[in-house]
Amino acid sequence: MPDSGGMHLVEFLSGQENSEFGELELFQASENTKLSAIGIILAALYGVSTLVPISAFLGAAGSISLTICLAPLFGILLGPSKGFGFGLVAGVLQAFLSVFVFNISLVVPTVIFGPAVSGLFTGLALQKKATVGDSSFPGPTVTAAYLFVIVLLYLIPNSSTWWFMSLYIVAAVTALALQTADITFDWSKKGWRKYLQILPFTLIGTMTDFSMMTMGAVYILSLPADLFGYVIFPLMLSERITAVIISSILSAVVLTAFPDVWET
Repeated sequence: MPDSGGMHLVEFLSGQENSEFGELELFQASENTKLSAIGIILAALYGVSTLVPISAFLGAAGSISLTICLAPLFGILLGPSKGFGFGLVAGVLQAFLSVFVFNISLVVPTVIFGPAVSGLFTGLALQKKATVGDSSFPGPTVTAAYLFVIVLLYLIPNSSTWWFMSLYIVAAVTALALQTADITFDWSKKGWRKYLQILPFTLIGTMTDFSMMTMGAVYILSLPADLFGYVIFPLMLSERITAVIISSILSAVVLTAFPDVWET
C-alpha cells in the first residue's frame, strides 16, 4: 500500500510545478499583451504623424513626415516578427490616411512597406542568434546583407553617383559590427551617453525604412542619377541624421520607462 506521506509530497510538488507553469504562462501572456499594446500605439502614431512634414523628397508624397523618426522603434521595441507585423499595419494606415483623408497621392507605393522592413531588420540586428522554428541564423549579419543588396541594386543603374549610398554602407557595416558587439542598454547612464547606446539601431532602422523609398524612386520613377547625387543627397543626409537622433531619444525614453521590452 503506497505511503500516504509520499503521495502527499508528490501531490505538493506537482501542485508547485503546475503553479509555476501557470505563472510563466501568465507572464508570457502579459508580455505579449504589452508588446501588442505598444505596437498598436506605434502604428496609430505613425499614421497620424503623416501630418507633420520634415522636408521635401522628389518623387515621394510631396514631403517626408515625422514618420521617419518612428519607423526604427518598431524593431527596437517589438522585435523582428511583431515589428514587421505592426510596421505593415502602420504603413497601410499611413497610405490610407494619406490618400483618402489628406488627399495626398503616393507616387512611390513601396513606401508602404518601409516601417515593416525597418521593423524586421532592426529587430534582427538586436538578435545575434535569431531563430525561425528549429533553425537559427545571425540576425545582424542578415540585416547587413539586406543593406548591401540595396546598395548593389542602386549602383547597377546609378554607379556615377555612388555617394548616395554612403549612409547605407555605414548602416551595413554597423550591423556587421553588432554581430560581435555586446548589445545591452544601461538605464543608469545620463545625458547623451544614454541615447548613444541606441544610435546604431536607429541608424539601421532609418536606412532600412528609407530603402523602400529609394528602390521605388530608382525602379518605379526611374529618377536620373544626377538627381540622386546632387539634389536629393544633401536633403536626405540632413533629414536622415536628424531622424536618427530623434529616434534615439524617443527609444531611450521608452526603454527607460519600460526596460523589459528591450529585445535581446
